[in-house]
Amino acid sequence: GDVRQPFHQPRRQGREQLCSAMRFLGSASVFPHAQGMFRERFVMGEAQLTPITEAHITLGEIACAEPLSIGLHALHRAGPVLGETVLVTGGGTIGCMSIMAARLAGAAQVIACDVHDRALDLAKTVGADRTVRTDKLSPEEFAATLADIADVSIEAAGSPAALGTCLKATKRGGRIVQVGTLPLEIPFPANNIMTRELDYRGCFRAHLAFDWAVQAIRSEYETARATEP
Repeated sequence: GDVRQPFHQPRRQGREQLCSAMRFLGSASVFPHAQGMFRERFVMGEAQLTPITEAHITLGEIACAEPLSIGLHALHRAGPVLGETVLVTGGGTIGCMSIMAARLAGAAQVIACDVHDRALDLAKTVGADRTVRTDKLSPEEFAATLADIADVSIEAAGSPAALGTCLKATKRGGRIVQVGTLPLEIPFPANNIMTRELDYRGCFRAHLAFDWAVQAIRSEYETARATEP
């Protein structure tokens, strides 16, 4: 008989964050609920663990591997950015981690946009070259300072207005990576994607990028220790 798999059969592609039957610790999205880790001991599969041997890395510091992994995955989805201009909308945790990831990936210039000064101050601290209060720009000022400026835009605010900024700021033929969670229904200028040949890419969680984030943190510590007087 014919033993070929049907075309709809799921395939393993190493992108487990896209699994349609995903389960993770502490999730109430499945039933029975997946219990969390508020207990002294918890049994985990070895494949779920990333070993850390450096005792000087604190739990608080290594906890940053989770949001950093989102930023790293966003830049991975964006493709090569070496020598390019990257614009990030949203100066929150994920936006700042995306800025750091852009720096690690070799971006020549990183621009951060937000509507709050504190967020932009943090973005500057973690490596943004320029910061812009987009809510204070007139259409003429936007056209003069942000229009067609970015090779890649990372939308990390989850705001329709921020997505609008990305659509206008990204150069023709550029890429936009959607990281923030947008409202369920928004007006979407799809013709802008078509006429400017923009690549609009989704970014969901991280998967393998978590290991990259842990190793990045470990590497930064080793570099710092090697340069200590």
